[in-house]
Amino acid sequence: MLDKKALRKFTADSPAPAIPPGHGLLHAPQVGYIVRTAVKIIGRRRTLVLYVYDRKRAASGDSRPVWTMFQAGEDYITLARREDGSTRWREASFERLGKDYSFTRKCVFYSAPDNQRVCDFFHDHNHGGMEALTYAQQAILDKRSTERQLRRERRTIGRMRPLHALPRGLEGWVRREVMPAYLRCRHTSVRRPVTGICTSCGKEATLPSAAHNSEITCPHCKRELTVKSAGKAGRTYDRDTVQVIERISGSEVVARIVKVYYSYDRDHLLPTERIYENARVFIRLGPDGKAAVEPYYYSYNRGTLTHWMPGDRPICYRFNENFEAVTCGHVYCRNLPKTLAGTPWEYCPVTAFYEHFHEPMQLWPFLRAYLEHPRLEHLVKTGFFSLAADLAYRQLSKDTLDESQGRTHRILRVAPEDVAFLRTLDVDVGDLLTFRECGDAKDRQGLFLWRREHGVERDVAQILKHMTAHKLMKYMDKQFAALRTDGGRGRYYNMQSAVSEYRDYLDMCAKLDYDMGNSFVLYPKNLREAHDRVARRVKIKADAQLRRDFKAAMKAISGRLDFEADGMKFLLPTTPEELAAEGNALHHCVGSYANRVARKECIILFLRRCENLAKPFYTVEVRGRKIIQVHGKGNCDPTPEVNAFMSKWERQVLRAPAAA
Repeated sequence: MLDKKALRKFTADSPAPAIPPGHGLLHAPQVGYIVRTAVKIIGRRRTLVLYVYDRKRAASGDSRPVWTMFQAGEDYITLARREDGSTRWREASFERLGKDYSFTRKCVFYSAPDNQRVCDFFHDHNHGGMEALTYAQQAILDKRSTERQLRRERRTIGRMRPLHALPRGLEGWVRREVMPAYLRCRHTSVRRPVTGICTSCGKEATLPSAAHNSEITCPHCKRELTVKSAGKAGRTYDRDTVQVIERISGSEVVARIVKVYYSYDRDHLLPTERIYENARVFIRLGPDGKAAVEPYYYSYNRGTLTHWMPGDRPICYRFNENFEAVTCGHVYCRNLPKTLAGTPWEYCPVTAFYEHFHEPMQLWPFLRAYLEHPRLEHLVKTGFFSLAADLAYRQLSKDTLDESQGRTHRILRVAPEDVAFLRTLDVDVGDLLTFRECGDAKDRQGLFLWRREHGVERDVAQILKHMTAHKLMKYMDKQFAALRTDGGRGRYYNMQSAVSEYRDYLDMCAKLDYDMGNSFVLYPKNLREAHDRVARRVKIKADAQLRRDFKAAMKAISGRLDFEADGMKFLLPTTPEELAAEGNALHHCVGSYANRVARKECIILFLRRCENLAKPFYTVEVRGRKIIQVHGKGNCDPTPEVNAFMSKWERQVLRAPAAA
């Protein structure tokens, strides 16, 4: 390592050589930087010093270098000067000092001896000084990179050292319980006896007859088999993923991802098996009580000391599709009681969870979730497997489950009498939230089943404020059937659409102050007609309020913005309908400004010619004391005469002290 203290002392005691003001390089626009060199003994080491000057600064009289690079052996460092004169250390190579990749092409040596000095220092006389410098530093970088890689690989080797060979019974378990099973025959026939070999147990079986691709049961292992004729099937492949857990220490395990390939050809009845490990995920209990996950994958074309690489395998893996990156697979459970004993996962219900679904699963998230969710084991043991899956593999809000409780109904936040009902259905989180939405309704279980059957996911809670669950279901079933047969298929395409419209109807009735205890209001004979009728009344009420507010806004400015000149004058709209008529006549969007005017966000004025006040001419928008826009037909810009009128009005009325 270079002695920074000695280098700073050298810089202070030995000022950098200046560049004479008349030097020709200072006037060469193609030159960005000028490099001067020296070889000195600094800190008892022979050191190459490179002074790098900015040509433009040097030409303006600043003779100080922007960078001073020191190189001794395989060590280099740069003292960079900031604009305020302060300095800082940089460890970048010479070609990375600049801000672009063409930096070295913009650098030239001050003189031929400077160039030769660099070549002599690196003992490179086959290249110029700049190439000798960059080649030497790149070789140093490559060597450092290789050393770092070797250090990482040695750490990886040490990480893998505690692992043992895969369980001896793994291949047999894969063959019997994971891979597809066939009765492989030379030939098949529906008229003559057929002899084949079961790929699951490896025993020979003879059948009175069997067709290609037919289904049978092995007389020996009792497994369901698919009959395959070697001649008809040709060359085929099967593949799958399995996982094996191995104990590393009392607080750490590793999930070993194993790939399985079975290859079948015409000449052999039994498959060629290929089983190999391609990923490992270490899981340990961290000091914070959470699981720390450390993945590795096997690389087939990388590494010097080992092919095991830290991190996750790239998803897109050339020539191998995505199968190599899959870490979801079947779980080898035979060794788990012994493997997990004495670890934080001793009572982790991996086996029960996997055997319930008997589907490929990602193992390490389940192990991590077991440490982070104290009620995961409880959910599995009480038969709530789908809830346990959501807890392990989904990000749930904190109020979804109450994991501080020990009783099942309190964990689920439901009544005790609902637990058995929910267990029978094996509800997931979505189902649980839907059931909770039914509240404490007397027939909440029936309502939940009704919602599941009809796909009703929302709006029920708002409706239950006005009626019982039984009445809701009875009314909606009757209405949906009637509306579907009454030409409402486009509007009521499913039960959810009908329920949403019913909730909308009840909300509008409440806004109109209807008696929400009246059955005539709650249960209209025709929901569609009642909804549309109430919607019209709500609109009328809203429009009436809009007209009142619009009229009040116009009354507040009446007479304050009046102006007449040059045969033109302003008129104020009196109703929202007049705005709409103005927009239709001039083909612009002022009709949509009624609400803004009513809320006093802006003022709309009609500019008319005095000779024909009834004919729309221009429309003006004003905010505060500022004209926002003036548009005529088709949003055209104002004419010179209109601009002259607007200038007079703005000066005399709008910006006058008494203006609104």
